[in-house]
Amino acid sequence: MVRYTKYIPIVAGMLLVLSKPVFSQSSVTLYGLMSIGVGYVNNSGGHDSLQVISGSVQNNRLGFRILEDLGGGTSAVATLENGYDISNGTLSQGGRLFGRQAWVGIKDTKYGQLTFGRQYDEVWDYLDRFEIGVTNNDLAIYIGDNNNGFGSFRYSNSVKYVSPTWDGISFAGMYALSNAPGQFSTNSAYSVGAGYQSGSLNVGVAYVELRSPGVAPNPSGAVTNDYGGAPFLPFEHSPLSPTIGVEKQRIAGVGASYAFKNLTLNGMFTNVNFDYLDGTSLRLNDYDVNINYYATPALVFSAGYVYTDGRLRNAPGDPHWHMASVSVDYLLSKRTDVVLAAVGLRSLGGAPAVLFVTSPSTTEKQIIVEASIRHRF
Repeated sequence: MVRYTKYIPIVAGMLLVLSKPVFSQSSVTLYGLMSIGVGYVNNSGGHDSLQVISGSVQNNRLGFRILEDLGGGTSAVATLENGYDISNGTLSQGGRLFGRQAWVGIKDTKYGQLTFGRQYDEVWDYLDRFEIGVTNNDLAIYIGDNNNGFGSFRYSNSVKYVSPTWDGISFAGMYALSNAPGQFSTNSAYSVGAGYQSGSLNVGVAYVELRSPGVAPNPSGAVTNDYGGAPFLPFEHSPLSPTIGVEKQRIAGVGASYAFKNLTLNGMFTNVNFDYLDGTSLRLNDYDVNINYYATPALVFSAGYVYTDGRLRNAPGDPHWHMASVSVDYLLSKRTDVVLAAVGLRSLGGAPAVLFVTSPSTTEKQIIVEASIRHRF
């Protein structure tokens, strides 16, 4: 038997090779985006302003995507993604290490994906792609990002399901818990959405409801310190008092796009309702139409217009906003592009005129012109 002992390492090696497929395959992908620009604002708090703008084309991020193949079409999945200010190196989303996304779950090719953690709602999943600020690569964000289409706040303590795609149709739902004993609905939220894509046509619908959001009622709830503060949400308190918060926020929307040969037409409508704790309420209707013209594969001209119609109840005034933008995007490579854009905003009915990264204008108008660079990796 001694003479066969020299073959033991060889046999062991062969068994190891043959058994290798039974082990799951894992991958961790590092990805990110850097965007920064210089912008001129004609009236920011009463003064002209020239400023460096972090995330001027798209919000900065650094993330990890994790995938482990469990076999039979099932995988363990996870994402950790932070946001940061490239102009000074600080963290965004209230100083969170992974403030943009932090979730883990299971994905199955047949049954869909179930995840747990800090996640986006279905407005982001199904409508974000049609919004003017996204399609135009500029700061034409709806006033105060009132429908959260730009993802100004995320949802902690959330459970989310995303279906597989059947013949171009998919749907998703999310519930974010309050995590407060005896306060099941205080600072909780839920959302549902669906989408359809076939050829050049893309359609999405979504609904979101937040109950008592913000730090004041429940600092450990679904939506906390990234809900509020100019310019993200000037509607976070009653029109009659800055100390009275939101009792309920409801967002319903629909969007669509159609791609022709060199032209893509995008449209989006959202209805947003804020009910405040003092009995006042605000309804906002956002109407958005924008286009992208591909002069060449590397040169894109974009333009769009948004009208926001506001209606107050039990408070004086009916605010309105008109916003328009134009931009030129030139791709230096597949990963790097430069953008030149101009955005103008006009308010009516006593409403503040404030673009996404500025202080409120002392007049009813505000304009920003920006030159930016973006790199994706």
